[in-house]
Amino acid sequence: MTFEIVPGNAIGCRTNAHRHGWDGSICEDACDWACGIEAEFRAKYCANDIQRCFHLHLFDDDEPHLVIPDSGVGWVLGEDATAFDDQILLIWAPQAEEPRGIVSGRPAGSFMAGAYRISHSERVEQRNHVEWKLHPHPDGWTFLGCLDVQAPRFIHLGGPYIKQVERAALAPLFESARQAGAETDEVWSEDERDRLVHFADHLEEWLDVAEQRALRFAAPGAKPAPRAARAARPTAIRADVIAPAPRLKTRAMPTPPKTPREAPPAHFPLFEESRGEAIERVYGAETLTALRAASLTQPLVILRGAPGVGKSRQALELIDDPKRERTLIVPVSASWRGRNDLLGYLNRGRNQFEPSRFTNFLRQAQLAWEQGDYATRIVVFENFDLNPPENWLSEVLLRASYPLDRAADRTFDLPGDSVRGWEGPAQTHVFLSPAVRFVATLDEPVRNEALSPRLLDKAAVVRLSVQPREALALTGVSVDKKMTGVIETLDACTRDLCASFTFSTAQSLKVCLEQLDDLGLDAWGALDLVLCQEVLSKLELAEPGLDAAHLAALVAWSEGPAKKLSECSRLVHAWGERGATIEL
Repeated sequence: MTFEIVPGNAIGCRTNAHRHGWDGSICEDACDWACGIEAEFRAKYCANDIQRCFHLHLFDDDEPHLVIPDSGVGWVLGEDATAFDDQILLIWAPQAEEPRGIVSGRPAGSFMAGAYRISHSERVEQRNHVEWKLHPHPDGWTFLGCLDVQAPRFIHLGGPYIKQVERAALAPLFESARQAGAETDEVWSEDERDRLVHFADHLEEWLDVAEQRALRFAAPGAKPAPRAARAARPTAIRADVIAPAPRLKTRAMPTPPKTPREAPPAHFPLFEESRGEAIERVYGAETLTALRAASLTQPLVILRGAPGVGKSRQALELIDDPKRERTLIVPVSASWRGRNDLLGYLNRGRNQFEPSRFTNFLRQAQLAWEQGDYATRIVVFENFDLNPPENWLSEVLLRASYPLDRAADRTFDLPGDSVRGWEGPAQTHVFLSPAVRFVATLDEPVRNEALSPRLLDKAAVVRLSVQPREALALTGVSVDKKMTGVIETLDACTRDLCASFTFSTAQSLKVCLEQLDDLGLDAWGALDLVLCQEVLSKLELAEPGLDAAHLAALVAWSEGPAKKLSECSRLVHAWGERGATIEL
């Protein structure tokens, strides 16, 4: 498609109706007022005070502009972003009446909404699409929406959306507008009247400039309209226009106060400050500082520690989200091999993308972001090293590392014509909101071959460990000082072997202490059983095994503080009799 305008003609386009004259405010009672946009759009965005309407700021006193999607104007501006510079743009709208807007089932005529002398066109990359903003010269725009001036006849150009209007129709049109403005008192301010007069007075001068600029786009053999014919031709009125109905006096409607949208924060924290005290109490001040630093530096934070130390629990308690509306747990599978295992797959029979829970979570985060909801959202990858993460997570980390002003680079392209379950216009993109943070849990010992240097370059590793006394207290286990000493001494012997006393061990001890009668044990018997099953068993099964120093420390423990723990002592002495299995 080519932009072959007759030099000197104006360009034009149709906008939707608006209840307040396109002044930057959302239509009052948008769900009940038909503007030409689908009811679903109005209910989802306008009714929730979300400024997604392309036409909202057409005649906003602060910064008027017209937004056109790339699909409507990219065929011109994609080739040359200056194609519309200094051209006269007419904007018309469908007839609308109070209290319901456009009347369904009735042929709707068009009336003039206003006009621009275009200053420049701005290409804007949104999260999942491209838009163009057409800005008028500061002295080159006028609002006509309350004057009942009929729209002129237009001529189609080579592509969608943009039309052209013969130059001969413009002078009579603006003369009609000036007369209507002079006769209108209730809804026509002095500023609006002055803008119209200025526009009309300079129209011929501006059209001459537009004609010279448009010569490079003219069709072969096309000539500007003869000057003598311009003033003689009457305004062309479309034959299908019905008798005017009472139209909306746009500027007379009460305008809701403008509430500027809150700007997104410069940094999206990994955890809410209200959680800091609990983190410090359980894991210490150094861990709290490490988490704060990790939150600032990397898109992925890996929580590393012994099984049962509370990694998953802590990941889920970084934010206050009891209903799990802003938290997603992703169990990693050993069978994952690539991007599709995390994001979803293409149903080739329908040519429709089947999103995973992860992708749907990103979609919800994107919608929240577009509504100005910048609350932190957490994705927790469990069993992170079960499959090399670089195989399936590399694109996510790459896109998460881009700054907010590179929205296109933070957007995933999904194959297919649509995405199953997503409402609204067909979209095959999802924007990675900066408010989404990624956390992984990693048990010790770590399968080091699963974590490549390239992956670790985009991750911060924070080790979690808990002292036995804290594990007992936070789990609600009540034991005497001697038992606490036995547990702490054992923990000191085994902690560096990834066999520490953890929250899960404390929880097991609590359950056994509550069921002593059923188990036929006393408190020391319950402690003996739990330590043997959940601490010492890890040493017996672990590779490479015990060295002589650790074995000697355990023997001293079993013969001293733990002499009441018969099962533990028996196991440790059996190791002593056959010696260390493998040297570390």
